[in-house]
Amino acid sequence: MTKQEVKRFLKSHRNLEYSAAKFEYSMFLYKDIEEEMNEFVAKTVPGKEPEKAANLQMIAEAKNAEDIVKLMRKETLVGDRFELVQKALEMEEETLPLIQKRALTNRHDVFIENTLKYLLHCKTNCCAWILENYQNFKSEYLKSMLCLVLGFRGDVSMIDFLMSEAERLENEYPDESFDQGPTLAVQELAVRFLN
Repeated sequence: MTKQEVKRFLKSHRNLEYSAAKFEYSMFLYKDIEEEMNEFVAKTVPGKEPEKAANLQMIAEAKNAEDIVKLMRKETLVGDRFELVQKALEMEEETLPLIQKRALTNRHDVFIENTLKYLLHCKTNCCAWILENYQNFKSEYLKSMLCLVLGFRGDVSMIDFLMSEAERLENEYPDESFDQGPTLAVQELAVRFLN
């Protein structure tokens, strides 16, 4: 794989203006924006402040890793994802094995998005684990999101895999945007290692 091959791939592969992967990619690049957006919504949307307070209390009351990982599936906590993931990260030794185990079979979008955020920020670099288990993940959406982890936390050796995966996902799921995760990951690795 050469710099020119990567450039050709990025130029020829579709780059959708809107996709879940692009949203998450942007959230990672602008780390503080999610917390700021959630605080703004809580303060300006009628009825959101009490809901946020209740959600934060639910997160604070989670006493163990199992409780926290269960909360990672709750759709009502989407606006408080930052706080929830922070709590999970504080207990990484206990939460990481549970999250990894559940990620293998989980198809729940909220859990997948929380898992992505967790794996992007945890102390443990999970790239080797992702690659080792990649074929075992049941959700193509999760696979797409995990490619973003490889893009931000991996190295240049992962580009070939990511380009192949982008092609596979686009061919097998042309009406979905799953290919955008690996495509953005290639872009990120190219910026980090090939410029």
